[in-house]
Amino acid sequence: MIFNLFTTPALMMTNKETTTRGLCFCFCASMFSLCPAQAASLRISPVNIEMQASQKATSLSLTNSGTEAVNLQLRAFSWSQQNGQDRLTATSELMISPPAVTIPAGASYTVRVARTAVTPAPSELSYRLLIDELPKPVDPRTINPGISMILRTSLPVFVVDDKAFAQLVWRTRQDADGIHTEVQNIGKRHAKISQLTLSLDNASISFGKGLNSYVLAGTSRQFTAGQPNARVKLAKGKSVTLRANDGYLPIAETLHAQ
Repeated sequence: MIFNLFTTPALMMTNKETTTRGLCFCFCASMFSLCPAQAASLRISPVNIEMQASQKATSLSLTNSGTEAVNLQLRAFSWSQQNGQDRLTATSELMISPPAVTIPAGASYTVRVARTAVTPAPSELSYRLLIDELPKPVDPRTINPGISMILRTSLPVFVVDDKAFAQLVWRTRQDADGIHTEVQNIGKRHAKISQLTLSLDNASISFGKGLNSYVLAGTSRQFTAGQPNARVKLAKGKSVTLRANDGYLPIAETLHAQ
């Protein structure tokens, strides 16, 4: 069964596999609306977890800065990418302790994230930790109880080898739908692509501000910019300059259109 995080309330998630288009996001899902602003009362540190290949466990700090207690459910999933889509699959490789917690207003709680087996892997291992803030019980005697919201936060978890690195191969082309730039990660560590742009003929083409996407080891991703300017022609063989960031590392490459 496939579960889409953007359209299905989190409490209904009982299947073994889930598909999502969002990476590192917080949202409130109800039958009618999404409310990202509701995430303000829960502070999480760190927001990106990296464990060494030889490391057994790490910790996560949760702080409730709101005025009411929050009830949280925590679950770990194996994270892969297929055909440009993220796929989350239930896993027993990570243990979250405790899997559910109530945090009083103004209090903090430390959660343990542990690997069930420390074994060598051919490349980086990637997971997602889902934290659901469960809705408070509704008093049936209330005339207008409103809509119950569910806050969900998705955190990336990586088991890394310091000697491994991402190795990115870029391609770009243009068709009737716009300009497409594809990146293939042939390395053994993920890349975190942001601020992706192309420059040609005194024009700059942006593929979106901020984070464009994670590209896991051994996977590829395509980014598309709708026709930004009818005068921009990316003929085959034309030279363009690509700029982006991988985490905090700048990327600058000269490409020739396919």
